[in-house]
Amino acid sequence: MLDSAIRSVGKSSTAEARPTCTGKVLMSVDMYAICPCGNGKRIKFCKCKDSVGELDRVMKMVEGGQVVPALDRLSNILREHPDAAWAMAIRGRLLLDLREYDSLVENADRFIRLQPSNPLALTQRAAAQLFRGQLEVAVESILEALTESGREIDAFVLDVASVLSVSLARAGVFLTARVYASMTMMASGYQGGQTATQVLRQLNGSAGVSQLLKSIPELIERPEEADWGERYDEAVGLLRSNKVLLAQSKFESLRRVAGGEPAVLTGLLMCAIWRGDAESQSEFLRLLSACDSLDLEQRHRFRAMAALVQPGTPEIMVETIDLYADVDDIEQVEMALTAESRFVPIPREMLEGMKVSEGDVPPRAGFQLLDRDPPPLETLPPADAIPEALAMLMLYGRQTDRAARIEMHDVQRRDLDKVRQQLTPILAGAELQEEAEPAAPLPLIAACSPPMAMLRFQGKRADAESLQAEVASARTPATIVALPLPLLGGRSLAELAEDDSKRFERTVVMRILEHYDAIANRGEAVLPKVFELAKLEPLPEILLGDDQVETVANEDLNRIDPQNLQGESLIYLLQRAQQISATPAARRFAEALLRANLSETEEPSRLLAYLSLIHTSTQLVETLRWLEQGKEFCERHNMPMSELLLTEVDLRLQLGDAEGFQSAVSSVTQRYGNDPEVMSHLQQMLIGYGLLRPDGSPRTEGRSPGAVPGPGVGSEASPSPGLWTPDAPTQPPSQGGGSKLWVPGMD
Repeated sequence: MLDSAIRSVGKSSTAEARPTCTGKVLMSVDMYAICPCGNGKRIKFCKCKDSVGELDRVMKMVEGGQVVPALDRLSNILREHPDAAWAMAIRGRLLLDLREYDSLVENADRFIRLQPSNPLALTQRAAAQLFRGQLEVAVESILEALTESGREIDAFVLDVASVLSVSLARAGVFLTARVYASMTMMASGYQGGQTATQVLRQLNGSAGVSQLLKSIPELIERPEEADWGERYDEAVGLLRSNKVLLAQSKFESLRRVAGGEPAVLTGLLMCAIWRGDAESQSEFLRLLSACDSLDLEQRHRFRAMAALVQPGTPEIMVETIDLYADVDDIEQVEMALTAESRFVPIPREMLEGMKVSEGDVPPRAGFQLLDRDPPPLETLPPADAIPEALAMLMLYGRQTDRAARIEMHDVQRRDLDKVRQQLTPILAGAELQEEAEPAAPLPLIAACSPPMAMLRFQGKRADAESLQAEVASARTPATIVALPLPLLGGRSLAELAEDDSKRFERTVVMRILEHYDAIANRGEAVLPKVFELAKLEPLPEILLGDDQVETVANEDLNRIDPQNLQGESLIYLLQRAQQISATPAARRFAEALLRANLSETEEPSRLLAYLSLIHTSTQLVETLRWLEQGKEFCERHNMPMSELLLTEVDLRLQLGDAEGFQSAVSSVTQRYGNDPEVMSHLQQMLIGYGLLRPDGSPRTEGRSPGAVPGPGVGSEASPSPGLWTPDAPTQPPSQGGGSKLWVPGMD
């Protein structure tokens, strides 16, 4: 990325928000070319003209990998020619590549003193601030660089904007991360857009990011006859030309005369998004939600976004409590806990991972506190007998700086009385107290899951999955409506179900819930039941024609009824649903695509539908059914099925089906033994399973394929860690987790 940036010594034209970037190297100096210092002047009229002849020599050193000698040469040039801004431009890029941030700060300061409005100098300052963790001021610096760039944006500015989008995403400022990543990715001719593409893919694909944050809000049109219309249009023009700071000044001026107008508020909102100011974003979204001139549903969504754009989403977090009790005889307490049926020991191998930091002592013992007596583990119990975990207890022996103690973390306040009732008799007079420092609140997505106990029952995987689905479907709605939320004044949907004065807030909470894919994908009956318990009506389904599919918002994809749509529209909607992780919609469009009458050219897209259903099914038995149908389809149409076969290898292993696993591996090798890409993929899978060594030789020790554990039944698949947040947050350790209902290999 940096090398391409160094080569982009000229600036390039751009149209509004679509910058265009070229990468021409100025190897022979043309006095009428744009100066590589970045100030936009031609060399003949720039102060760099006396020293720019050294550019060719410096570039050859950089291209030859002689970075340190190139830096020395640039330092000599700057001593001889203190106003050689082009040397500062290249020196800053090299220092950034070497992570010499202190020297980069010095170079950027000198560059800015020489040319205060130079976008490359401002970008160097932004990079130095960014890598020192000064995110807010880095955004301001990059905005200044964009303002000075105007319609022409240098590749170096785009490079730093890409990295900035990563940091913003990690910080939870999702809309701002999206706007910078989108700007960079859309730059025509720019060769460094991979980082921005990855950021957008992570944002779009995360089930833990609301659909309401997977697109940038659009500007609301102003009234045609508004006497401030010309000023508004000028501000919008500046905004679309990336002159955000200038646009903000004009929108602020308009706010004094038309502060309640939705058009002005969305202009200010867009400026706040570019500035990375989450607090202002939330403020303007709140103001928009209060505009009576807007549609009520639009107001609901603006208010939901106001809660979602705040990093950490404090308005929809669930309060938790940390408890402790100092005890005299920890061994006696441990024996008493072991004797009680509702306190289930945590496996010792798990305790080592429960240290707060590397230097801490792990708990000597741990227990789950269950809400009911556990049933026998020899068989799968009925759904109503499955216990939930009220809390987890950690026991610590006496240490040099404190007495022996019991600790309990992340206890929900609604469970506090139950916890005290069960634990107080065991503590033998020791007082159970709340920690003085408030506990970290629980994310909404995690709190929506019934906290299942970590018990391992014997039984078939398919039966266990059905049981888990039954438990989740029955208990999740009641769990959700019982959550007290700050947005509801610390009360729950169930408590306010009859309160019409809180109908707006209750509806906002439902919009938040249904637009999290991690919640919407928990079963077809879950959200309808939550609406019923909250005494609210869900939004109606949307019937579309083929000419309307591109007008639907991301957050409405799950509501589309596909019965009137043709093949091309279904393919488009399926791909779009996959891109933004709208899983219920993806399943619905895939099933419709399998039923549709397709043309000969559209027929291969049925494989896309099968793959979508395979990857979005919630139970392995259903997944295998779609897999077999997909294989039959490929056989009939003589289409490659390597992806299906590799998926089957993984599924058979999860099921503990040794015979099916061996058969799937054989099918891959027989069909694709001469395809190095497929065989390499298979080899990496087998290495990951521990069945092959890294050199490709088989492992003879260890378990057979039938005994390799798969993911816990009912637990969400572990996501690949994203750039900023887990794909689908699960309950923290104190609320239960891991494999719940099935021990692989015990069919």
